[in-house]
Amino acid sequence: MKKIFVTFIVALIATFTFAQTKTIVKSADLPKKVTDYITQNMKGFTINKAYKMENKGEMSYAVIVMKGTEKHKIHFDKDGNFIKSAAPAEGKKIEAAPAPKAKEPKPSQQTPVAQPAPKK
Repeated sequence: MKKIFVTFIVALIATFTFAQTKTIVKSADLPKKVTDYITQNMKGFTINKAYKMENKGEMSYAVIVMKGTEKHKIHFDKDGNFIKSAAPAEGKKIEAAPAPKAKEPKPSQQTPVAQPAPKK
């Protein structure tokens, strides 16, 4: 019984020691990169809630944006750089910036395509 109690106390202390803190912040207090990202990549969305997160000494931001009833949660690092966006609910597609296009290979790097033999 004593082992169970000690284990419980250690687990409880670890929970509080490594707990994540979450503080509500005003959108005006977010880094400029965060608001710029939302303005440029989330057309028509407005900031509903914003949080400053701290976990094991690492700071980040979580921002909930809305357009009508559509809601997305976007994560940014301490400097305001985009990290990820939570999957939209009910299969709604997120309107984020498109992925960068792959570079076209140089003519010398292109794979040759077999040409049909000329008919005689």
